[in-house]
Amino acid sequence: MANHREWEFGAHRAYFEAPDLLVMKFNGPSKIEDSKKVLEICQEVSAKGPVFVISDVSNSSIDKEARELLVAQAKAEWFRGHVYLGTGPLQRAGAKALMLALYFTGKWTVDVDFADSEREARDLIAKKRLQPPKK
Repeated sequence: MANHREWEFGAHRAYFEAPDLLVMKFNGPSKIEDSKKVLEICQEVSAKGPVFVISDVSNSSIDKEARELLVAQAKAEWFRGHVYLGTGPLQRAGAKALMLALYFTGKWTVDVDFADSEREARDLIAKKRLQPPKK
């Protein structure tokens, strides 16, 4: 895989930075076809091992069908961690509740964090890289 790869789908953009970072920037509404592309990208970049993801959702929304597809089809083994940018208190509480439910079902063991800037997210990921991957 190239050291840097980019995708554009709808108004959204994603790019991969070797060795293990996927940055996704969402603009406007995300529909089911966008979620399908997100799943395809995540599967592709994690082919050689789990990746960290930064998702900037500050200028976006996601419809119910698109969100349900991501929850149903995302594979925990694709990820070492996921950091969200641009979430307000209500979005954070909802995401934490969803992640807690997934943890209890055993379907999701990936750390989910929130940051206020991409720099903060990158610093958090740099610290997590020093920790051994979860089994």
